[in-house]
Amino acid sequence: MKMYERIRNYAEENGLRFNHLADKANIERKRFYRIINGQTAMTAEEFEKIFINGLSLEERDFFNKKFLVSKSIMNDSA
Repeated sequence: MKMYERIRNYAEENGLRFNHLADKANIERKRFYRIINGQTAMTAEEFEKIFINGLSLEERDFFNKKFLVSKSIMNDSA
């Protein structure tokens, strides 16, 4: 799963609106939507802004199984 897909899935599973995430991450909404839909690559700086500011997660959460694997994938393997 690509990083933008992980971010999008995490946001959707947690009821987070994309426009709110874009605002919190201080990324122009149009660019954010392109990133989250895989239409443009995100920079490392944008990833950090989305992850830490937008999603309010810490660096250690990046390696957390809950973030890395979608709930639906986890349920399918059970």
